[in-house]
Amino acid sequence: MTRLSFALTGFLSAVSMALAAETPAVATPSPATSQVVTLHDLLVAAVNANLELQAKRIDPKIQELRTEAARGAFEPSLVGGFSYIKNERPKTAQENSSLGAIFGGKSDPILRENIVRSQVGVNGRLPTGTVYELLTGSDRLRNSYNNFQTEYVATSTFTLTQPLLKDFGPTSNLAEIRLLKFSTTAARYELQTVALRIMRDVANAYYELAFAQQNVTVKNEAVKVANDLVRENQRRVDEGRMAPIDVTQAQSRSSEAREELLIARNFLAQRRNVLRELTRDNFDLDDTNEFIVDTSFATTEVPAISRDQALGELFNHNPSYLASREVTKAEDVRIAYAENQRWPRVDLKASIGYNGLNRTIEMSYKNYWERSDPSWSAGVVVNIPVFNKTGRSRVLEAKQRKTQALLELKRTEVTLLSAFDNAMRDITNAAERVTLVKDTVRLAQSTLDVELRRLSAGQTTSFNVAQAQRDLSQARSRELATYVDLNKAITQLYFVLGTLDSNLRVSLAVN
Repeated sequence: MTRLSFALTGFLSAVSMALAAETPAVATPSPATSQVVTLHDLLVAAVNANLELQAKRIDPKIQELRTEAARGAFEPSLVGGFSYIKNERPKTAQENSSLGAIFGGKSDPILRENIVRSQVGVNGRLPTGTVYELLTGSDRLRNSYNNFQTEYVATSTFTLTQPLLKDFGPTSNLAEIRLLKFSTTAARYELQTVALRIMRDVANAYYELAFAQQNVTVKNEAVKVANDLVRENQRRVDEGRMAPIDVTQAQSRSSEAREELLIARNFLAQRRNVLRELTRDNFDLDDTNEFIVDTSFATTEVPAISRDQALGELFNHNPSYLASREVTKAEDVRIAYAENQRWPRVDLKASIGYNGLNRTIEMSYKNYWERSDPSWSAGVVVNIPVFNKTGRSRVLEAKQRKTQALLELKRTEVTLLSAFDNAMRDITNAAERVTLVKDTVRLAQSTLDVELRRLSAGQTTSFNVAQAQRDLSQARSRELATYVDLNKAITQLYFVLGTLDSNLRVSLAVN
C-alpha cells in the first residue's frame, strides 16, 4: 500500500472549535433562510435527543437498581406478630398430680387454656451465610391450671444458623451481586456501542448530505450548460449554420440534465430526513426547514494508520468486545456458585435466651434476673441429597455456559477483525479511487472544452458535445461520492476501534 500523507488536523480542529457551542443542533429557523449546521451540532443533538439512545440509557440504571435490590437481602428486617390461641388438651401426669394435690385428688383431665402471644424482633442474613434472629415477646396465659388467672411468660432469644458447606461464605452469598455488577458494566459497554453506532450513522448521513448539497450544485451547473447549448444551437440554426437535429440533440441532453437534478434534489431531501430521524425525538411532516451542513468538516485526505497500533486499540477500546469479556467473567461466578450448591447442607444452629413468669408483663421481664443461667441450645442439621442430580446438573450447566461465553467472545473477536480489515481496505480503495477520479474529472473537462471548440468550428455534432457534458457531470458526481466513501471508511474504522468519540472530540457519558 502506497503511504499517503494524511492529517485530519483541519477536520478535527474544526470539530474541536465547534465543541464550544452548547446549543441544540437543529433549531427551527425563519422560513426565509436556510440554517447552516455543523457536524458537532448534529452529534450533540443525536446524543441528547435520539430515541434509541434514550431508551438504551435506561439499561445500566435498571442493572444498578437490581444490584441495589440484591444488596437489600443483607439488610436487617424488623419482625413482629400477634396471635390468639385457644387450646384444649389432655393434662400431663405432672399436671394431673399437681392439680390433684391442690384439689384433693379431684381434677379435670382436660387442660383448657387461652394464650395471647405477641412478639417483636429483628432478623437478617450476613454475606458469610449466617442467619441471625433476635426475638422478644410475651404470652398472656389463662388456663384451668391457674383458675384462669392472668399470667405472663416473657421470652427473649437470640438464634444463629451458620451454613458450614452449602451457602457458606461470600463466594456463594454474594454471587448474585457480583453477577449484577458484571451485567451493569456490560450494559454500559452496550450503551457505548449504541452511542458510537448512532454517532457513526450521524457522521455518515452528514457526509452524504454534504455530497447531496454539492451534487445539486453540479447538476444545476449541468442544466445551465445544457440550456446554453440549446440556445446557442438554436441561434446557429436561425443563422443557417447548423441543422435542426442539433437543437433536438441539445434539448435531449437538457431534459436528461433536469432529470438528474430532480434525482439529486430528492436524494438531498432524503438525507435531511435521515438526519432528522437520528437527531430528534419527534418528526414533523410539515417541517419545511431545508437546513444545510457546513461541508468543511469532511476531509479529502487519507490517513496514515499504523496497523499494529490500531489493533491494540481495537481490543482495548471496542465496547462490544469489552462487553463480551465481562459476560465471560460473569460465568466464572456462576461456576463457583454452582459448585458450592452441590455440597450437602450442614448447618450449625445455636440459640441463647432468657424467660420469666409473673402476673404482669413488666414483672415477667424482671424475672429474668432471678435466673442463674440462660437457656441455650446448640446442634447440627444435616441434609444430604441421595443422588444430588440437581447439583451436578447445575455445575455442568454453568461450565457449558462458560464455554458458550468463550465462543461468543471468540466470535466477537473474529467479527471485529473482519470489520477492521474491511475498513482498512475501504480506506485504501477510496484513496486509490480519489486519485483516479480526479484524473477522470480533469480529462472529462478537457474533452468537453475540445468538443465545444470543435463545435464552434463545425467539426463535431451537438450529440458529441452533449455526451461530453454528461460525462463531466457524472465524473464530478463520482468524485463527490468517492470523498463520501473515503470519509465513511475513516468513520467506520474509528467505530470498529471504539475511538470514534475521541476522534470526533465528543465526550460520551454512559453512567
